[in-house]
Amino acid sequence: MTIAAENLDAIANQAERLEQLETLIGARHGKVLAERGYRGHKTSSPTNIRSASKTILSALVGIAIERDVLIGTEQPIADLIGSDFPAKPDPRLQQVTVGNLLSMQAGLGSTSGANYGAWVASPNWVRAALARPFEEEPGEAMVYSTGSSHLLSAILTRSTGKSTLQLAREWLAPLDGFDISAWTRDPQGIYLGGNEMAMTPRSRWLLPSYIDAEA
Repeated sequence: MTIAAENLDAIANQAERLEQLETLIGARHGKVLAERGYRGHKTSSPTNIRSASKTILSALVGIAIERDVLIGTEQPIADLIGSDFPAKPDPRLQQVTVGNLLSMQAGLGSTSGANYGAWVASPNWVRAALARPFEEEPGEAMVYSTGSSHLLSAILTRSTGKSTLQLAREWLAPLDGFDISAWTRDPQGIYLGGNEMAMTPRSRWLLPSYIDAEA
């Protein structure tokens, strides 16, 4: 189905009514059909993409598995960051896998929402996330938690000896125009998995197309 240019313009004009909308990019088969910035914002200007950055972490984990840096989604995180487990860990931590973190099914209590402030104020975000009490059994119900994504960032950093930002810039380098212009780090220097990442809307749009092409 072909959408006329005037119809795309009409849709983009109507989208401006959404007060929180900053930019819009409409594309089909990898080709941009409509692009618009609202209220002074541009698709070429970096902005904090917040939880959309979890997509970047999941892509990097997939590449790490493809390159045999990680064994696979069933790999226990105890093999990777077990040294950061609490002194007397809940036995269920041994069951948590990389895949559980990706799907937010680790079972650990959330570090998001009302718990986010206390978590990022802690001296060690990785250990604080691992020390959360279990709310669900590993692999069962979803518990949304930025801490789970941050554990993935720590896993990538420990497994490669490179920062997650460096990995993103190296592994996603084939994306022409892709760039992460700013990214918050924890007290140990690990880039925050799942929040506080600055990227242009153009860069964010490029990623799914690249993943599909590589699959």
